[in-house]
Amino acid sequence: MKNPVLYYGVIALGVIALAIGIIYMTGSLGPHQIRAIGGIVVGAILLIAGVVGIFMARTPNATAK
Repeated sequence: MKNPVLYYGVIALGVIALAIGIIYMTGSLGPHQIRAIGGIVVGAILLIAGVVGIFMARTPNATAK
């Protein structure tokens, strides 16, 4: 896919998932350790996928300049 807006959305979802994981990790919403780890892992995967997708969506002409 060549649409970078999709990858920006994936990065935004990753940041939200990381924030939710950190909130669960602090215990503000009760003791949910598995949800905290899950949120952090999913957030990290989404962030990596978004960044890799943005770099892969670039055209060869843009990278040669």
